[in-house]
Amino acid sequence: MARIIDEGKIERIREATIEFVVQNGYGGASISSIARRAGVAEGYLYRFHRSKHELVTELLYSNIARIIGKLELLLNSSKSISEVISGLIEVFFNMANDTPEQIKFIHVLMHDYNFQISDDQRQHIKELCEKVVQLGILNNEISMKLTAEEAYGMAVIYPLEFINLRMKGFFGTSELTGEDQRRVVEFSINALK
Repeated sequence: MARIIDEGKIERIREATIEFVVQNGYGGASISSIARRAGVAEGYLYRFHRSKHELVTELLYSNIARIIGKLELLLNSSKSISEVISGLIEVFFNMANDTPEQIKFIHVLMHDYNFQISDDQRQHIKELCEKVVQLGILNNEISMKLTAEEAYGMAVIYPLEFINLRMKGFFGTSELTGEDQRRVVEFSINALK
C-alpha cells in the first residue's frame, strides 16, 4: 500500500528549512530543529530526504528553477534587453516583498561554498544569458564585447546584492521601494552598455 503524503507537513518542512538556513546558515540548521519547527518526527523528514544537504539542495534547485522559468518567459515575450532586465529585476523585487525568506535563502546559499546549482541549471542559465546578450547586440542596446557572465553579474548578482543590503538595513533603511527598483534597473542596463 502506498504511503499517503501529507502536503501540509511537506510544506512546513520546506518553510522550516528555509527559515533555519536564513537565520543560522546551513551549519546552524539541524534535521532535528527543522523537524521540531515543522511539527513532524525526524523519521518523517527522512522518508523524503536522505540528508539535510539533500533537502536544502532540493529547495535551492526548485527556487532557481522558478527564476529560470521566469527568465525564459521574459526572453520569449520581450523585444529588448531592457524589457528582459526590467522584468527580471521586478521578479527579484516581488520575491523580496512577497516571500522575503525565499530570496534570503537563495542569497545565503549563493555565498555558501557547500552549495552549487546543478550543472544542468548552470548550463541553462549560461545559455539564457547568451540569448540576452544576443538580443542586446541585435538591438544595438549593449556593447558587442559584453559576455554572458557580465550580463549575469549585472542582471542577477547586482540586484540580489542590492536587495540583500536593503533587507539587512545596511545603510539604515530596510524598505524596498518602486524607486529603488527603477534605479537598480537603470543602473544594471547602463552597466551593460
